[in-house]
Amino acid sequence: MPAYPWLFENTLDGEATPDKMRTLRQLGVPYTDEDIDTATADVRGTQEITALVAYLQQLGTVLEGTR
Repeated sequence: MPAYPWLFENTLDGEATPDKMRTLRQLGVPYTDEDIDTATADVRGTQEITALVAYLQQLGTVLEGTR
């Protein structure tokens, strides 16, 4: 498997995160207005690898009752 070194080098600026969260909320993800309002600051400066791991850890847990 490739090493994907850019995941350890690149950091997020978070500018697009609120828009992505609004779209996901329309699809049923239970993001609150506060979650969306603080999203940019919450992810800014985070390495891409950290964001990817957090995403993978939450898969299947966000939408309750969808199984």
